[in-house]
Amino acid sequence: MMELDRIVELIIEKKGFDIVIIELKGITSIADYFILASGWTTEHLIAIAENIEKEFEPFREDGRGSKWLSLDYVDIIVHLFTKEAREFYDLEGFWIKAPQKKILLEV
Repeated sequence: MMELDRIVELIIEKKGFDIVIIELKGITSIADYFILASGWTTEHLIAIAENIEKEFEPFREDGRGSKWLSLDYVDIIVHLFTKEAREFYDLEGFWIKAPQKKILLEV
């Protein structure tokens, strides 16, 4: 759980928002957790991803420069979206039966 919490902190450091953790244990073998977060632009998504990559080298990365960027850490997959892409792909809706935790940010 420590890596999960640290990745969330790294997203927050770069002003990522609408952060949700989806627990997939026992539901699928894709990963144990998805971390979803939004950014304002593709450049913002890259900045968030690079901040995470300073501490955690992904097994695989996909979508750099697009509206949906993912970092695969095997047990944890980080999905970074622009707001529009997040609404379009609706991973929260797709995994609606999985436990989901919204990270509330202090303003």
